[in-house]
Amino acid sequence: MATAPYTNAMRIGQGFNTYTQEIRLEDAVRVGVKKQMSAIPAPSPPLPKPENDLASIAPPVTPEVPFSVGRTNDIPTLAINGVLECTPSVRRPSNARSPTPLADLGGAIDVISAPVGEAPFEIPSGPVPTTSQSVTYSTRAIENVSDILDALNISTSMSIKYGTIHGNGNASFVNETKVLDSELNYVVSVIVNNDAHAPIEEMEFQEIPGLPLDRFTEVYGDSFISGFMEGGEFNAVISIKLNDKSKYRAVKQAIDVQLAVGPPTLEIGAQQSFDKEHSEALKHTEISISVNWVGGGEIKKPKVPWTIKSVVAVANAFPSMVARSSARTQAILTRYSSLRSFQKWKWNRILEDRSKWESDPRNQPGGELNKDGKKRFEEPVIILNYVPCSLYTADLFDALMNYKKLWKTIGEMLQHPSQYKLRPGLPDKPVSRIDTPGSLSPILSRKSLKSSMIDSLASPCEVRAIDTDGIDRAFTFNVEDAAPGWNLIENNRRRDPIPPEPVALNEARLLCREAMTLITEEASRLVDHPHLAYAEYDEKTKSTRMKRPNYAYPEVLKERLPIPIHNDILSDLSTDGAYLKTIAYSHEDNLWFEPDMVGDPKANAVDLSSKFGSLSKYEDFSTLELTEARGSEERSALRRISLHRYRLSSWRGWVAKAGIKRADDAIGAIGVARVHDDPAAATADGCVHHIGHVHHGDLNDSANFKALELGNVDITKIDVAYIPGSGYIAGLTFYDQMDGQYTERLQWRQWEGREPPGLVHVTNEPPDRGDGTIWCFAGLAGSFIDTMGNGHVLARVSGIWKKKE
Repeated sequence: MATAPYTNAMRIGQGFNTYTQEIRLEDAVRVGVKKQMSAIPAPSPPLPKPENDLASIAPPVTPEVPFSVGRTNDIPTLAINGVLECTPSVRRPSNARSPTPLADLGGAIDVISAPVGEAPFEIPSGPVPTTSQSVTYSTRAIENVSDILDALNISTSMSIKYGTIHGNGNASFVNETKVLDSELNYVVSVIVNNDAHAPIEEMEFQEIPGLPLDRFTEVYGDSFISGFMEGGEFNAVISIKLNDKSKYRAVKQAIDVQLAVGPPTLEIGAQQSFDKEHSEALKHTEISISVNWVGGGEIKKPKVPWTIKSVVAVANAFPSMVARSSARTQAILTRYSSLRSFQKWKWNRILEDRSKWESDPRNQPGGELNKDGKKRFEEPVIILNYVPCSLYTADLFDALMNYKKLWKTIGEMLQHPSQYKLRPGLPDKPVSRIDTPGSLSPILSRKSLKSSMIDSLASPCEVRAIDTDGIDRAFTFNVEDAAPGWNLIENNRRRDPIPPEPVALNEARLLCREAMTLITEEASRLVDHPHLAYAEYDEKTKSTRMKRPNYAYPEVLKERLPIPIHNDILSDLSTDGAYLKTIAYSHEDNLWFEPDMVGDPKANAVDLSSKFGSLSKYEDFSTLELTEARGSEERSALRRISLHRYRLSSWRGWVAKAGIKRADDAIGAIGVARVHDDPAAATADGCVHHIGHVHHGDLNDSANFKALELGNVDITKIDVAYIPGSGYIAGLTFYDQMDGQYTERLQWRQWEGREPPGLVHVTNEPPDRGDGTIWCFAGLAGSFIDTMGNGHVLARVSGIWKKKE
């Protein structure tokens, strides 16, 4: 038995298309209560009364038990499957307090506890219903938007048609933008069906004389509405956007535990520590909750906000609410093939058509249409089979949503093109290019199409499938050979980056719109021709014909788009010393650096002290303070730069914090020398000025520092390596570039040999805006951690580049 979400337009007996979830012909099937003629049984003789058991004369009756919610720290007494378990001799007063307090039930009750000290719902008092129920409770993580459609039983075909999640009352509450922009998405769903006994009904198929058999599904659909299910549905979509991507695992664990149906019971102290840890993980996140329900009445108090805890609390109590207030939730769909009257009509029509075919002389052996005598009458397909379309349509919908997101992203780039730079990397055998004005070429290659079809084509929308006999398997080719139709291997090989230039970005945006149009047309084509999504195996050629999408993959376009010039800003720049010291020398956008620096964001004082010792603090620096006078455009270039080892004194290592011990052999100081500095004033590393802290015993030991003369070197890229959460920089590598090749010039690594687990590399380099701007390395900015007695450790850093005049 199939079902579809209920709408007010549905009527018993209507035709229905299960693929698009659209209503078809009215009164396709006549449905009525079947008349049952049965003999009235004779009354049975009365049973003898037992002498000593008068109570057994009547069946046991459960008295009416009022329902009430006690004080806010009590557990509401809920009926299970509509039955309240109590002995007939016990009758609770309406104001009776629940016998089990909330605090005594441990972890199972923590799931449905109120987020603000009071129950988020209130079930009205009254008779307890005796209707039995079937309940389905599910919580699942969502990877794609199509997973939400599957969870809520929403038609992907209908959603593609409207370009958004659409199709029934359950669809409008889903905020697809939030889902696409969030790293974590969950769906909490509760489906309650009241098990009522349905009367036996008589169903009669209503035929339309003369209807062509191949148009049956178009007119009647593939099923009809034979009844409705009553109960309730509760759905909540929870989307979590992370401001700090490094906390993904901790946030996911916190959400998973809160959404668990029954967490284990914890001791009070452990529970408080557990909650505090999860609360800390969720601090820097944006949580969006969308809720929809049918049945159950007022399931939440108006003043109680929707939170993860209140969602779980209401979801657990929802079946009891539905027992008191139910509604139509689903339409019951029945296949026409299950009706005797339909089978009778079907075979009468098929035999009639077969008789006509065989009586036609052209179809006789040797006739005009059957010269070899091997052709036989083929039974027509009356009801189309949409089952194989589900996977393909889900892929179409996910691609549509991805293109919709890319279309919006490119629109934001067009508003602020100066904030984006060309994506690094060389093209990998590009098929064609998106060029700057004057030489724009088509976005997609047509090399795989026939020459007669590609003349003067500038848009994939102009390409149409070759129709040979009615409808062909559009844009289909042999999996092994990739021969006819779209050659997706070529179309999706492109890796050439798109410049942040208005015309090129508009061309990329046009590709998004073209792809969305093609996806919509493809989904519409499948409604009447679902066989296009099938896989066909050719016994003669031993090859398979698979349906391929007629659009470029959205992931390919995404990897070619420009990227933001700066990292996501995580710090308060209005108080960040490294940023303020550097930006003070910026005039008319002549400087480039990462405003938030590269590395872990600044920790609060408590976390910093716990990791690097009591009273530890950040010291911000910018070498521009040494090379340029404030407010001046004078260029006093650096002559030399050095990196010094951070070394923890052996006698201090016994009592040092774990964070300091892990930072051993990282970077403890940076040395610089200016062009006009006196070489005689330099130390062993050739530098005059030092930022951070250098051990006196290390000043002349070349094993503890590495230096680079900048006279004949132009630093174009810095590789910054660190372990997220460690709080310090583990390695720096400086590169220059010549003829497209990068050469390593200066490197300091905390590790030797194999990289430590969890290490990440961030490329720090000036932007390529596509306008020919040349940037010259001008220095470094960032923050050291003064460990108060254990030296300085480099925590955050960014290269500084200036525009070349």
